[in-house]
Amino acid sequence: NGVWRNFTISDSFEPGSTFKPFTIAAGLEEGLIGENQTFVCDGGEEVGGWNIGCHRRSGHGTITLTEALSQSCNDALMQIAAIEGRNLFHKYQTFFGFGSKTGIDLPGETEGLLTSVENLNSSELATSSFGQTFTVSMVQMVAGYSSLVNGGNYYKPHIVKQILNDDGAVIKEIEPEILKKTSSVKTSDFIQRSMYSAVEEGTAKKASVIGYKVAGKTGTAQKQPRTAGTYVVSFLGHVPADNPEVVIFVVIDEAENVPTQANSALATELASAILKDVLPFLEVYPTEEV
Repeated sequence: NGVWRNFTISDSFEPGSTFKPFTIAAGLEEGLIGENQTFVCDGGEEVGGWNIGCHRRSGHGTITLTEALSQSCNDALMQIAAIEGRNLFHKYQTFFGFGSKTGIDLPGETEGLLTSVENLNSSELATSSFGQTFTVSMVQMVAGYSSLVNGGNYYKPHIVKQILNDDGAVIKEIEPEILKKTSSVKTSDFIQRSMYSAVEEGTAKKASVIGYKVAGKTGTAQKQPRTAGTYVVSFLGHVPADNPEVVIFVVIDEAENVPTQANSALATELASAILKDVLPFLEVYPTEEV
């Protein structure tokens, strides 16, 4: 069983900041926040008796919604989740497919584990806004993120596209199946632009590939127990930024032989290396001058 276990569908983990686009999309869809809205980051928030910090302890100062994503500001995300409230936040978590199986055509899929609405108190809501206190699978994240950047269409994930006979003739075609609409085109366009900004001038610069418009978000999640000092680092993105053809999700669980595990550059550098090989293979060609 261990040999056949597939991490991408069978294992769950805290997504960290790669979840931030979903928190922001929920606020935009409900009209609770605006694309031009600004937030003040002073390095953290006092929530439920806890001081929950931003990764920049000195604070980002006044930042835009796009900068909240591109600079990965926890403080701004906590403020957004507080505006949404626990009921709405949890509603969108489940709406984007978290906490349930995607139905991909592979065995052994996990559902992940969400914090229930009843237990989603102020501190849990705050940390959930930036992807802690609940778990997801890789396929859940890819399916949900794909819908966020493709105009809002949530497709049922499939591993098989066609079944051929011995002569190479197609005997079965697996047609794309749209299950629901997760966001408006306007929200989708905003997420596209913000994710591009994250690679061009934010925390995900090392995911860039010469000649391509790469967009995406880094994630750094401290594992349980917090005292162990172990981390999952990740990069979730798409190419081209303004007309997605490929979504990539790189997850590194407890990186070995590195000075520190809490370094999202490990994932962005690996994503860049993978994309350099994969994009030409998939006939996605450069759109920028090299």
